[in-house]
Amino acid sequence: MQRKLDRQRRANNPENYHANGTVKLGAKQWKRSKRSQDSLDQLREIQRRLAAHRKSLHGRLVNEIVELGNVFKLEKLSYRAFQKEFGRSVGLRAPGGFVSELRRKAESAGGKVIEFPIRNTRLSQRCHCGQVHKKRLSERWQGCACGVFAQRDLYSAFLARFVEQETNQLHAGQAAEAWTGAEPLLRTAWQQAVTNQPASGRSNPSSFGATRSWSGSSVEGEIACTKARDVVAYPLGTARARER
Repeated sequence: MQRKLDRQRRANNPENYHANGTVKLGAKQWKRSKRSQDSLDQLREIQRRLAAHRKSLHGRLVNEIVELGNVFKLEKLSYRAFQKEFGRSVGLRAPGGFVSELRRKAESAGGKVIEFPIRNTRLSQRCHCGQVHKKRLSERWQGCACGVFAQRDLYSAFLARFVEQETNQLHAGQAAEAWTGAEPLLRTAWQQAVTNQPASGRSNPSSFGATRSWSGSSVEGEIACTKARDVVAYPLGTARARER
């Protein structure tokens, strides 16, 4: 629809363009035909519906997250800078808007969202044993000589629990103590992610590292769908706990 609108604009205003198709500099008068106005109205309606659908999905996901707790730790990121790297994908999914909605609902539930700078923590590069392994963005798995092997994003989320709010530093000792119990939870979360296909029928994004198994080999034909327990235990007395 945007390409159609551009063609109509060029056809209605040939005097505003050079022979090579570039726009002329200076003040210009833009004429719009009835058909181009109809195209613009259609585009606005499409964008309105996309925004409403995105807001609905954000609200649903935020509600599911708030059921699990009311204090959330996030890396402080520049979502505007993401647009330069990932372009249309960021505009379509609006991660900044999702974080704003999460903050609003967490505060209304008596909780909060804590953001810490990534320069001090470097969670995607760090192991709880203290070693730092610089990785390319394409490397989606965390491996260390100490024996840690985990999906990179899940492991970073695990480490984020132990970032101290006052100093914005990772408390590696606490992370090391909790790793024994957390490793099977991260494994279960990863298995659920790669075995549960999206409702659209499309495969999971390769950026999650779904082309490899937890042991490091290919996952094709390997993942046996064992019925895993919930990754997060619900507090006793809640509706979810009673259902279980």
